[in-house]
Amino acid sequence: MKSKISKALFIFKGLFAEYGVEALRNTLTCMVPAICITLVAGLDYAIPFVLGALNASMTDFPGYRKEKLLAAIWGIVCSVLTALLIGYSLPHTWLLIPLIAVLAAVFTMFSALGPRIGMIGTTTLFLIAFVMGLKPPHVPQFALCVGAGTAFFYLINLLHSTIDPLWELRKAIANGYRGTASLLRTKAHCYDADVPLEGLYHRAAAVSIKLADQQETVRHLLLRERRHLRKDSKRGYALWLRAYVLMDLYGMATALDHDYELIREKLQPIGALSKVRELVLLVADGMEVASLKNAHDRPEFLFLEENMAALLKNLEDSALRYGGEVALMLNGTIANARVFLRSVHQLRTRKGDDLMEDFHAQSLDLTGFLPPLSSGIRDMWNHIRSYSPLFVFSMRMLVLFVLGGALGALLSDMKYTYWILITIIVVARPSYLLTQQRNKERLAGTLGGVLLGLALIFAFPNTYVLLFMIGLLLFSFLLFNKRYYMVSVFFITAMVIVALHLHEDTWTNVLLNRMLFTLLGCGLALLGWYLVPVRHQTNVFPLAGQALDAHRAYYDEVDNYVSSGVKGERFEIRLARKRAFLALTKFSDAVLQSQREPGKSKYSNHLIAKIHVDLYRLQAVISSFWIQHNEDVLEADRKERIEALLDELQSKVVSV
Repeated sequence: MKSKISKALFIFKGLFAEYGVEALRNTLTCMVPAICITLVAGLDYAIPFVLGALNASMTDFPGYRKEKLLAAIWGIVCSVLTALLIGYSLPHTWLLIPLIAVLAAVFTMFSALGPRIGMIGTTTLFLIAFVMGLKPPHVPQFALCVGAGTAFFYLINLLHSTIDPLWELRKAIANGYRGTASLLRTKAHCYDADVPLEGLYHRAAAVSIKLADQQETVRHLLLRERRHLRKDSKRGYALWLRAYVLMDLYGMATALDHDYELIREKLQPIGALSKVRELVLLVADGMEVASLKNAHDRPEFLFLEENMAALLKNLEDSALRYGGEVALMLNGTIANARVFLRSVHQLRTRKGDDLMEDFHAQSLDLTGFLPPLSSGIRDMWNHIRSYSPLFVFSMRMLVLFVLGGALGALLSDMKYTYWILITIIVVARPSYLLTQQRNKERLAGTLGGVLLGLALIFAFPNTYVLLFMIGLLLFSFLLFNKRYYMVSVFFITAMVIVALHLHEDTWTNVLLNRMLFTLLGCGLALLGWYLVPVRHQTNVFPLAGQALDAHRAYYDEVDNYVSSGVKGERFEIRLARKRAFLALTKFSDAVLQSQREPGKSKYSNHLIAKIHVDLYRLQAVISSFWIQHNEDVLEADRKERIEALLDELQSKVVSV
């Protein structure tokens, strides 16, 4: 029980560090104006304002001010025009259902324009559902209030970025360290003989996908906000150094992947396996410390270095005592630990190596590290022309909105039919696996949220106390929304129950409608996969080939420098590693999305899983090839092993 409580507190602490400030800002941005507007003008003005502000808060992705200003224009225009179109179409069912279906397809396709514009498309779908549910009597007034709420949120967002233009970069770097720590803790289980290896690669792959997004965010903010870094050279240099060390430590983290069955077999009998696991966990703890503010002054680093030095001495003695394969395995782990200690030294002294100085001075062409930018409408057209998974998914949303709209029209005597569309929006996902998962989380979160909402209504009959509870529930929803969907549904359901109880209805009516239309929406979302399936398996094998090609290029860069005898950090190796990592995470994402798709053969499943594991192993041995070369512990047959693994993977990919 204590371990579960400790784990829950650890998760909450991490979430609060990652999203706490943002969730509090967004909650205040919605609640404070809502209370003022309610007191001055009434709920008819406050509700659409809050709706616009809350929708806009969901589109708050890290970026520089120009991106935020562009998002503000898109968000305001989409929200106002959509509110007007749906509002005026409400009396005409024959027009409304085709209209919402076409808009569902169009706004789903917004994802082709990048995550920020894609989320604007998704939140506009929510707006469609809410306009249909609220049935505003004064459509222009409603649309203007929604637009005002959207504009107010973006104004606060832009002011925040103007006052502290580097806050998102600092947060992104801290998140990157925490993400790397999470990856290391997942891999530490591989050094525990009591933990089954099956599934650990998938868990590591899921963390790696999130880590890839975090690293891309860091690169995006770091390289596109250089003018702010130049204004404050001291803080700018510190951020460059922290980002540089973060990317360096990723190479160390990936180099921990090896043949874990053999490692367990060789190291468990001599008692070294638990020591290696302890060392990996210490490095993960160090990553957590590095994510904190003023990490260079933290005394925890000294404590970690002392513990790691003692463990390294123990492992070095074991390597000398046993020799052979044991020594080779332990030397690789020791080399990784030395990389971490060297990186910690850079953080503590606030001084980078020569390559870091070149990065900071911008004497290198860094365009290869920049995430690609959307080319606009052309990207949307390319998805349509190639019949991509995104386009197929947009067609599914069109069909689902027709079905959901028609079902709502048939049940028009009931008040909250628009919850069918809301459930479809949040549950329907391109992959079969994720749609199933969202269905379960939505139902469980809804049931728990209903119980919490009712408990609050009966426990606190005072209106002002319930208003405070609404604010607290909204903050909790925003805190958990990006990481734990079921928990966020739990809080938002409770908030809706309490808010509607205060507004106009009895809790029994809200309860029955919420449960019924959630069930109907979940059923339609699952049915949608069978009506318009998105087969991720069709993308798996091309992405496997791209990942293999990227890793071959990564290996060629490393091999060239190893053959020449050059050591130290190299620009070309970092760039090749970045490309290989992103190619592998794209492949991993497709593999995870394609899992348990109906109609897949067992042979195909097994082959995909084998290629997936081997590609991660390939990335590990290439990364450790370079690290071991730098630390003078390079295995004699490492090059031959990499080339054999490359040939084996090539034959598997070609065979399919």
